[in-house]
Amino acid sequence: MFDFFGLKKKTQKTKILVVDDEPNIVQTLKDRLEMNDFQVTTAHNGSDGLKVAAEEKPDVILLDVIMPVMNGLEMLELLRKQPWGMDPSVIMLTARSQTQDIARANICGIDDYIVKPFDLSELLEKIEAILEQRKTLTKASV
Repeated sequence: MFDFFGLKKKTQKTKILVVDDEPNIVQTLKDRLEMNDFQVTTAHNGSDGLKVAAEEKPDVILLDVIMPVMNGLEMLELLRKQPWGMDPSVIMLTARSQTQDIARANICGIDDYIVKPFDLSELLEKIEAILEQRKTLTKASV
């Protein structure tokens, strides 16, 4: 678009919440996502993740399953019961690959399920695909 008088339309960064109890994974994801121009917040268990999600209203949540205090599946179930809880897209990012875990996550409305170890480039592609799908759905509903 035109940039009259040096004024640019201010675009809001996509908000991503990373919920994982492994500090190295959290920091790696935070750094890589921020390098790709995402606004990132973090939490280290499901209970804190719910609180941060309620405050920040993220567009995407990257959610581990195995965590202390409240695991990711419990957080996901509680998240989806909130009035705003269907808004964020959720990618489960976990070492759990059991069929029952995947089925339970699917019932709660996840957008994708990625088993650790994962490829950061593939994760970024999946996030971009989800965001593009959200844009398409938003345009179609207007």
